[in-house]
Amino acid sequence: MKVERITFKDLDGRTESQSRAVLIEGLGIEGDLKANGGDRQISLLPLWVRERIEQGKVEGLCISRFRENITWSGEGELVKGDKYKIGEVLLEISKLSKKCFGECHNIVKNTPCPLIFTVSYAIILRGGVIRINDEIEPLQSWQQFLNDSNNKN
Repeated sequence: MKVERITFKDLDGRTESQSRAVLIEGLGIEGDLKANGGDRQISLLPLWVRERIEQGKVEGLCISRFRENITWSGEGELVKGDKYKIGEVLLEISKLSKKCFGECHNIVKNTPCPLIFTVSYAIILRGGVIRINDEIEPLQSWQQFLNDSNNKN
């Protein structure tokens, strides 16, 4: 798995796409209007879902408003409770679903929305820089992350 896109809302509420971002431990992306901690510090979405949204193949109340922080590609899946290394950053997946609005036509018509099943949220355990094309590497332990970080220095 690898990072394809990095986006966030700047302090004026405009969506920014960047080639790199600084993730702040326990908070979110530096300069992000929504960087306020909690268990949804950053959001992640598979590229195939983002492409379907951009092609107009997915509809729903929040589809046009939702913007993930990290769009990722590749084989694999993100697992709740597991830790992942991206660039200098260590993340832990905290949630594997997005809440849907009761008035959304997908809910009313009982139509599945891919955001409910494909959005992941993470907390930042160790901050640092991430970049487009960085690998998203599952970690077995915090010690593995520390060892990998020390070997690069």
